[in-house]
Amino acid sequence: MSKKKKKKQESPEEMNELLAEIENDPSLLDKPDKEDQSSQKPVKKEKAKTPEKQSGKRAEVSASAGSDDEEQVRAKPGKYITFRLAGEDYGIYILSVKEIIGMMNVTKVPRTPDFVRGVINLRGKVHPVIDLRKRFGMPEKEDDERTPIIIVEIKNQQATSHLGIVVDAVSEVLNVEEENLEQTPSFGVDLDTDFILGLAKNDEQVITLLDIDRILTSRQLVMLDQAKSG
Repeated sequence: MSKKKKKKQESPEEMNELLAEIENDPSLLDKPDKEDQSSQKPVKKEKAKTPEKQSGKRAEVSASAGSDDEEQVRAKPGKYITFRLAGEDYGIYILSVKEIIGMMNVTKVPRTPDFVRGVINLRGKVHPVIDLRKRFGMPEKEDDERTPIIIVEIKNQQATSHLGIVVDAVSEVLNVEEENLEQTPSFGVDLDTDFILGLAKNDEQVITLLDIDRILTSRQLVMLDQAKSG
């Protein structure tokens, strides 16, 4: 895995400079359409048609291989914004990150989950903000001068929306190569890991790659949308 930058715990200003640089990076922007098509999980439709065209063990192998491929495409190679949270490293696919800002005034919204900080007014647009430590059940941490809010784009079946997530510190932009990706290990049926894309190995470091579209449930997204509107 090669690093885009070797700095650690960069400021929001430095990270936004990197984001601006990456927006014009052909090696990144030429790939998403092909990768996104493969990650839309067309495997389920193929599995329904496969038995009609194949028979015996060959059809069974094809169906099982499709199931494995469906899991493997969740974590894809590419550039990730990495950040620290409770002493651990996490990453979000770069195309989901729209902006990184410093901590600003957050307006609390009543009757929302405890991990919801509230809403912010960012250049005339209102965005909900969540505390990722609380969302993951981690101990609270006081904000400091380097506490950032990462503005991400979340896509669901209904629409696309923007969400601010509070983390401990942004780290760097990593280029994750395919051979350094690992699937999410099984932790048992009682632990929901659906929001984890997979793991990325970087020397002796392991980075948890998050599926930002699954950080919140559909019900929580509706609740945040109502909070933003009201």
